[in-house]
Amino acid sequence: MNSLSNSEASPPSPEEFWHTQPEADLLLKLETTSKGLSKQEAQLRLNTHGPNQLPQAEPPAWWTIAIRQFQSPFVYILAAAAIASLAIGEFFDAGFIIGVLCLNATIGGIQEWRAEQSAQALQKLLQICATVERDGQVYEIDAEQVVPGDIVWLESGNRVPADLRLLLTHGLEIDESLLTGESLPVLKKSEWIGEGSVPVADRLNMGYAGSIVIRGRARGIVIATGLRTEIGSLAKAMMATGQGKPPLIIRMERFSQALAWFVMVAIFVVGALGILFQGYGILDMFMFSVALAVAVIPEGLPVALTVALAIGTKRMAERGVIVRRLAAVEGLGSCTMIASDKTGTLTCNELTVKEILLPDGLICQVSGQGFAPNGKIIFNEHSVNIIN
Repeated sequence: MNSLSNSEASPPSPEEFWHTQPEADLLLKLETTSKGLSKQEAQLRLNTHGPNQLPQAEPPAWWTIAIRQFQSPFVYILAAAAIASLAIGEFFDAGFIIGVLCLNATIGGIQEWRAEQSAQALQKLLQICATVERDGQVYEIDAEQVVPGDIVWLESGNRVPADLRLLLTHGLEIDESLLTGESLPVLKKSEWIGEGSVPVADRLNMGYAGSIVIRGRARGIVIATGLRTEIGSLAKAMMATGQGKPPLIIRMERFSQALAWFVMVAIFVVGALGILFQGYGILDMFMFSVALAVAVIPEGLPVALTVALAIGTKRMAERGVIVRRLAAVEGLGSCTMIASDKTGTLTCNELTVKEILLPDGLICQVSGQGFAPNGKIIFNEHSVNIIN
């Protein structure tokens, strides 16, 4: 039983310079021991600090996706045209426009729903585990259950589950490209003690959530989880910036505004000419102007646009790309130049073996993902047993 079981331990502050403090001070501040927390204390801290995860948006319900298909300025114009057609007794035109809107929403909604389901299924496959020491025993748990004060063990292929202060290292090298953009792995040293002003990339006795162990082994104490980690700070900054509108939406808004102004001007001009110079009644010219406005609006444009984007989404899916929003396809197609640090963004910074060419010319396939310590060597569709 852990002798330090104060569940009200204050959460670690991201401003604290954990890399400057010796092990004894760390254990005291985090109210833990070298044997780790007790299971009861870990559960209390999990209730206090919450799961070790970054905030994720709830997957949209099907009805939310369906409503989203109608949230477009051009759709509003078509809806107004349908109402106007009903007002003047043009039921066929009104029915046609409503049918177009429903068809457009159906195609777009089904495509986005399938993409959302695929993305959620993929997210479940990316579950991360962590090896922790509690009550002097080593357990493998879901990384979301890690709490401040936990003792974590690392080895080659592991993803660091939270921000750690390393207590013991054996040839530990960590890929921190996700956080720092530096492609080369960093050699970590638990005995290193730095100054408070040392930048994150140079803190040799720290391991940060999301980074990957390239080689070696280590033992560390969790000093921050979830949004309190360094990667969590980046996530908060990204959430604060918000999302801009895709180029397609911007163009459609401009087109819808221009079309609306054109229709209003046309109605006014045609109505004025008919009343002043042709002697038509006000009601007759109003009905004629509304019919003209409905005729001017290209009802088939939304469906044509949605079908084109759906085809683009399908082609991208065949190449292993999941597109959650149809408008993103056009946005990607509008890119003429991408300026990005490739490491951890366009590439995984993982050089892995896929095939082995033997001296006699035979080829073996190698399965597995990245640096994860699992997979098989396959020859003639049979697994090969490796003898050390």
